[in-house]
Amino acid sequence: MNKTMRKRTLTTFAAIIALALTAAACGDKKDDAKTSAPAPPTSQSAGSGAEVVVNKGTSDLGDILVGKDGMTLYGFTQDIDGVSTCSGTCADAWPPVLVGANWSVGPGLDSGVFSTVKRDDGSEQLVAGKWPLYYYSGDTTAGDTKGQGSGDVWFVVGTDAKLIKKAATGGGNGGQTAAQSVKLADSPLGKILVDGEGKTLYGFTKDANGTPTCKGDCATTWPAELVEGNPVVGDGLDSSVFTLVDGANGGKQLKAGKWPLYNFAGDSGPGDVNGQGSGGVWFVVGADGKLIKNPPAAQSSQSDSDY
Repeated sequence: MNKTMRKRTLTTFAAIIALALTAAACGDKKDDAKTSAPAPPTSQSAGSGAEVVVNKGTSDLGDILVGKDGMTLYGFTQDIDGVSTCSGTCADAWPPVLVGANWSVGPGLDSGVFSTVKRDDGSEQLVAGKWPLYYYSGDTTAGDTKGQGSGDVWFVVGTDAKLIKKAATGGGNGGQTAAQSVKLADSPLGKILVDGEGKTLYGFTKDANGTPTCKGDCATTWPAELVEGNPVVGDGLDSSVFTLVDGANGGKQLKAGKWPLYNFAGDSGPGDVNGQGSGGVWFVVGADGKLIKNPPAAQSSQSDSDY
């Protein structure tokens, strides 16, 4: 083979080798493309998107349960065996913590402590341990514990799902027990309702439909018991008995049962019941929101069941 033929042969062989190498290189790049493709998105983990309905909060009472926006949660000692008994006007003052199907608890809380109970209207209320949970309408900002000890039946709930019954020493309510709107006091008629200063409260039989009718000269002698904010009741009283109604002369007037409440200008201080039986239409009121019609001399506390 002459030199020219040998040169052509070598050139052709080199070209074949180059083509083979190029093909191999292209194959490698194709395989690389397959292995480096992005993985498909993963599905959401179980429980993601659930609504956090209860969290751990800090207060002067210690670590407590708080709900949305950090508002304090309470338990009601009359809710025996985890069944909610606060409804109607009670639920207006103490709104239940209602939850949907997809709820969860915040960090630091044991989810096993929490459950739900069905209310009479079919809604589901959150329960911590054996206590259905509520807000208090008198709490206006996160950290408030103004409902603590109300009526000696409402208490904040610890992170261990137990009621905390000690008194507040500071924080949300300034370290003071919220001023009481109404409380119980002893009298010649038995235990009766008095205002925060201890002055006797009365009901007016002409207010039988629950609407105040005492105005003008009547209101001068019988001033309406007006309340700012939500009523705070004293020991031994059921908060569900008490509501507010528009006063005949403005403001929000306290009601016990169906009776708007009044003071009497003729009572000079705590313990006086000088208005009892006045005109046959004014009577002191018992803890159950019923008028007590016995005269003071009777030394009795029997409530008139007709009222």
